[in-house]
Amino acid sequence: MSVTLSNALTRYLTSTKRQVEGRAAEEINRFASAIGRDRNVEGILPPQVADYAQEVVSAGGDVHARLSPVKDFLAFLKKQYKLTHSLAPHVKIPRAAARAAATAKLDAPPTDREAIELTQEGRDALVSELEALKGKRGSIVQAIRSARANGDVSENSPLDAAREHQGQTEARIRSLEETLRLAVVVAPNGEERAGGIRVGVKVGLEDTISGKRLEYTLVSAAESDPLGGKLSADSPVGKAIVGLRKGDEATIQTPAGERRYRVLSVDA
Repeated sequence: MSVTLSNALTRYLTSTKRQVEGRAAEEINRFASAIGRDRNVEGILPPQVADYAQEVVSAGGDVHARLSPVKDFLAFLKKQYKLTHSLAPHVKIPRAAARAAATAKLDAPPTDREAIELTQEGRDALVSELEALKGKRGSIVQAIRSARANGDVSENSPLDAAREHQGQTEARIRSLEETLRLAVVVAPNGEERAGGIRVGVKVGLEDTISGKRLEYTLVSAAESDPLGGKLSADSPVGKAIVGLRKGDEATIQTPAGERRYRVLSVDA
């Protein structure tokens, strides 16, 4: 069997038997990018899946919302392609995260459950990406027509590639549209900032143990990108520093032990 993760993902997202949209589709796409879209599904190893899941857990935020769609997708791979090993069990979702998700579904009003906080910069970036993808629809359709006109449809690699590209593009468009539909832009200034560190604020931190200095912009889980300097407000560090001011300190328990950070700067 030779099926790439990208091909399997397109089939999963475009199947009429399931509705995979919005954040769920985005998280599965993120997983595929991390593992490697060109990788053969049979070649995906349990330790790679476990490492990805652990990275998500370490980053914090809504772990259940990020990992549950991935777990469902991996179960689909096992069943659809009769893989020799099961991958879904290696996506470990902490019990606390699962309980929190269940409680949120039962207790929170629908509008509170669905709202996705974004900075204005983050929203603008998503809007730009959405417009760019929609602008590519015409060229993708033309590529499919051209590929169909050249050769046997049953053995036409360019046609398969063009269709795959279309499926991935449409899945991303649906994901972006859903995120923007639920988006709430955080206030850039005013009383909301008076309480200290909030979403949208740039923060300078110092590890009081190692002396290492860090700089992040605090963002919602939807925009989280630690390597890009964007720290989720739902992460362990994010939760600890919300509301703090310059000079304040926070102690965070991490898998590697206790860490203590001092706030060096808070810039709106």
